[in-house]
Amino acid sequence: MSAIRALADDLAARSDDQLRELFAARPDLVLPPVPDFQALAARASTRVSVQRILEKLTAPELQVLEAVDLTTNEDSQLSTTASWLKAAIAGSTIKSLDAILAHLHSLALLRRAKPHPGAPKADASRRFYLPVSVLGEALGAYPAGLGRPYSTLAAQHPEFGQRLVGIVEGLRSTGLPLEKADTPATAAHSLHHLVSDPAGWAALMNGARPGTTELLRRFKYSPVGTIPKKATMGRAVLDNPSPTPVEWLVSRGLLVPLDALHVELPRPVGQASRGHVIVSDFQLEAPRPSPRSVTRNLRDNAAFGAVAETLRLVTELLALAAENPVGTLRSGGVGVREVRRLSESLRLDGATTSWLLELAAIAGLITLDAATSRWGASEGNWLNENREEQWRRLVEAWLDADRAPSLVGAPLPAGGAVNALAAEVSRPDAPVVRRRAMEMLALLSERDSENGTVGAFDPEDLISALTWHQPRLQRRFARLVPGILKEAAQLGLLGSGALTLLGSSVAAGDYAAATQVLRDALPAPLNSFLLQADLTAVAPGYLEPDVARELALISTAEGQGPAAIYRFSADSIRRALDEGHDADGILAFLRQHSATEVPQPLRYLVEDTAARYGRLRVGAAGSYLRSDDEAGLNALLADPRTASLGLVRLAPTVVAANVPAKELTSSLRDLGYPPALEGPARKPVGSHRMVPVAAPSSSKTRLNPWELTDADLERQLAALRGEGPPLQANGESQSLVSLETLRKAIRTKSSVRMGVVDSQGNQRQEIFVPLSVTEGRVRVYDPRHDVERTVSVHRIMDVEIVEGSPAHG
Repeated sequence: MSAIRALADDLAARSDDQLRELFAARPDLVLPPVPDFQALAARASTRVSVQRILEKLTAPELQVLEAVDLTTNEDSQLSTTASWLKAAIAGSTIKSLDAILAHLHSLALLRRAKPHPGAPKADASRRFYLPVSVLGEALGAYPAGLGRPYSTLAAQHPEFGQRLVGIVEGLRSTGLPLEKADTPATAAHSLHHLVSDPAGWAALMNGARPGTTELLRRFKYSPVGTIPKKATMGRAVLDNPSPTPVEWLVSRGLLVPLDALHVELPRPVGQASRGHVIVSDFQLEAPRPSPRSVTRNLRDNAAFGAVAETLRLVTELLALAAENPVGTLRSGGVGVREVRRLSESLRLDGATTSWLLELAAIAGLITLDAATSRWGASEGNWLNENREEQWRRLVEAWLDADRAPSLVGAPLPAGGAVNALAAEVSRPDAPVVRRRAMEMLALLSERDSENGTVGAFDPEDLISALTWHQPRLQRRFARLVPGILKEAAQLGLLGSGALTLLGSSVAAGDYAAATQVLRDALPAPLNSFLLQADLTAVAPGYLEPDVARELALISTAEGQGPAAIYRFSADSIRRALDEGHDADGILAFLRQHSATEVPQPLRYLVEDTAARYGRLRVGAAGSYLRSDDEAGLNALLADPRTASLGLVRLAPTVVAANVPAKELTSSLRDLGYPPALEGPARKPVGSHRMVPVAAPSSSKTRLNPWELTDADLERQLAALRGEGPPLQANGESQSLVSLETLRKAIRTKSSVRMGVVDSQGNQRQEIFVPLSVTEGRVRVYDPRHDVERTVSVHRIMDVEIVEGSPAHG
């Protein structure tokens, strides 16, 4: 029976509650809905779906699943059970394995199977399992970190197969208990039998060179290694008197050369080096890292200080971006020179400036102008929001951002480094890793919190804990978690390495509680500052948004820290005058909010700057209109149809417009006026070069695109049980069953009877020997015409193995 059909029977035998549990864990199985259990089994047997659920397994669950994959055989119906797996997994118990196997079965990664005919009678009452047919592909080339069997290596590497015959004969001459072999297949079987036997392995390793055992331990996580320069394959012979450990292993067939640089450790050798087991580090309980003790006061002071500093710096960055937008490189991102300019203004290092740019961009505080390729401050209410709202806006955007700011500065494969706001910082998996890191920190902090102190965890501790819960994501955790912890500390979610109340609330998704904690912790905003005679103002704390905005307009911020310093200058006063302020208004603001009298030098500066302001006036114009006919110009200005042209009279005979010259000429002619275009045509520049396109707002990343409602569940269950309206079949299950049959025929070298549709739509039955299936095409051998052919998968209607071929013999 096909493995997909067998899985369909297994799924049909489950209760509705068991199916609901399966669909909750793997919602992609029923989105879109499936018409029957065979279609459900086919979808559960796809490589993408299996890989997706593998990412959710814990380390012991994944280890048991890998052991099942290595100890079963679908073709011969060799199933396994907990008592058999116990011998392959060191440190396990039948009870724990039964529980894990039952959980894997509930996830449709395993199906119930009949006991193998050779099973002892004592095990006949146990539950036996077989994996889904695609599990081997989903796990990868080397499940459990073990290499390929000797038989596979000898068949796929003919040169090694020929050498293996001589190796076996040479080892037999030394007295080792090996069966005689005269072909690569028999030599592979003989050496496999010797290595798998503990006594034979001990005898073989009795004369190993020093360092050989240590070398074998290096293959724990991957069976493929690089040949060291001092090792020479030409010296890898049995009679070499002083071989290196690599040469000694290669000469005895315990390492297989793949090419001039790489070797592979065969599967039985890997198991023997682990103590003749598949899993040697079975750890049923999650690791308990040892945290550093940090006092709560130290944690909270560091966290709230970081929050205040981050909000201050983001506000300064927005002011800089509004005054002078941030330029980008032609290749994308903000260049080193532009980052250095911002760093000098913010008095920061380049790494922190890059982080602030990324944070402001993902929060939508700065946007890219497609016309100028510059990042400018977006129009928003940032300055009008209180600190708790600003902080929440940044944290929510950071959690959902599909970018990893910590990657800025990382080296690129082609040379150079990743720039801020560049495409290379994009990481679609970043939201998942951030939330998993925050949830794990919350879990660990609950365990290790004591009176007066809390636990602070290093990145290595957190990565270890995360890897136990989701080992398939280990590389992502190792790449992103260190940077995530640094970013979380700058947002106040961590303080001195320990999770704060802000962080635990955010991990639980309770932003209301987090903002309340911040509101209670931060001091009330001030509405006054201290004016000094050296033309500076000192704000001893956080100022109210309105006061801070007005003060920042008439002065320039200096220094860092909670006590901000603002310096007044002629340029800063002119900036306020440009915004429509006057000297009386500026002085009135200073008198109202200063805790001291306005110093005389500052009063003189404001009055003198205002007195000299406006002697020359500058305005924006796109073109001009000149005419000696003043009456005609008067009529033109009075015409309501010209309101959209923005006409302004500069002199009795000169009028300025805010549109380009060509547009002004065309519009006037359409209105019945006959203007002449004066002078050479000016090339469009700036915003007239093209219509500015607003940068698309970044939508929140959906961490789980498979959203399954209760109504969806009930409709799906009704369709599967035949109690609701039938769902339309899409042929998905039949295609997967056909591919599964082809792969089985390839493994067993069987002939198949294949229904094929030609280009005219005619169907015919032909007998082929399938050779491979790749990229939607099947390579087959046609015994009738003695040729090889290629058949597209979409033209195959059905496939069945021919009775009497090797698969049935």
